[in-house]
Amino acid sequence: MESFNYTTTEGDRIDTLAEKFYGGNEGISIIADANPDVPITAVYPVGTALIIPIVEDEAMNDISDLPPWKQ
Repeated sequence: MESFNYTTTEGDRIDTLAEKFYGGNEGISIIADANPDVPITAVYPVGTALIIPIVEDEAMNDISDLPPWKQ
């Protein structure tokens, strides 16, 4: 899977990065899974290096893993 490196800036949080790169909270697990050695904190320290996977649009629309009430 292709990815790019991102260095956090002041105020970066996993939910805001998920919104920025993936358009919603669905991206939280993508970012967390790609960075298992980076603790999820309320706000990332400035300068934290993250790997941001590049996913196809249809991959973000896969609702098969969601519980029925979220589909």
